Amino acid sequence: MRFKATWLLPVALLALGAMPACSGDDDKPDAGGSPDGGGNPDGGGNPDGGGNPNPGDGGTGTAQCPSGALLCETFESGVGAWEVSKDNATIEVDGTKPHTGNGALHIVTRDGIDERQNEGQAIARWSRVIAPFETQLFVRAHVFMKDLPQVFGQMGTYFVLSTSSIEGGIELQVISDRGFALDDWSSRTGQGWNRQDTPVNLGMSAGRWVCLEWEVRRPTKTSTHGNTSVYVDGALAFNFLDIGMRNYDVFAVGYGFVHPLDKSASETWIDNVAVSTQKRIGCE
Repeated sequence: MRFKATWLLPVALLALGAMPACSGDDDKPDAGGSPDGGGNPDGGGNPDGGGNPNPGDGGTGTAQCPSGALLCETFESGVGAWEVSKDNATIEVDGTKPHTGNGALHIVTRDGIDERQNEGQAIARWSRVIAPFETQLFVRAHVFMKDLPQVFGQMGTYFVLSTSSIEGGIELQVISDRGFALDDWSSRTGQGWNRQDTPVNLGMSAGRWVCLEWEVRRPTKTSTHGNTSVYVDGALAFNFLDIGMRNYDVFAVGYGFVHPLDKSASETWIDNVAVSTQKRIGCE
């Protein structure tokens, strides 16, 4: 992904600081969409006949906000310190159908957008400044995708870490075979696009709530390379090695395609986002 300076620079002006501890979580019901003890969504998180979260499931239920987290977001208190950006897509907090009673970030990308025709991106995200990355960072979100990307060359982006000085970044993606990908545009030696090994034994799922975790590590605060791991419902899906690292200080969450093809339509809900430097956050 190559972010535009037009949205990175305003983000850089936001003040640093942790958000309040997961406001609104106490109002979410434990039943009907909460992860169970094993980190998997229970029956209430399964899709209805239309492939959306059940209208009565109340979202993903209660989720932990770890002590000392850089941020926790349940999408129930407005935009706040986040910067919103979108291109051929809509992004809004959805507190109604199909997410009755609780907020979630709802992203819809337009169909028929093709980068080969110079039609731009089809992506939307919320982003904000965080404390500069040192040696480890842990991200957790609950994600409901109506469909996976339909074309192999089209990568759907969930999370981005970048620098407000526009030096580069990394991002976690999914591709059409359920596998994850890591786009490394850090401007470090060896950067590029990396994909999960095939065959994909554990990948992303559509039509149900998934607990998605992203772990980013490097040996020291000045190391130029490190690794990132992705977990699905608490289980390790893949570990990406030799990834370019910088003092990343901008975090973004959303969905869509930096390189859209003609089948660029998607609909995704994201909830219970947390970012921590202490340890893996977990699904509950």
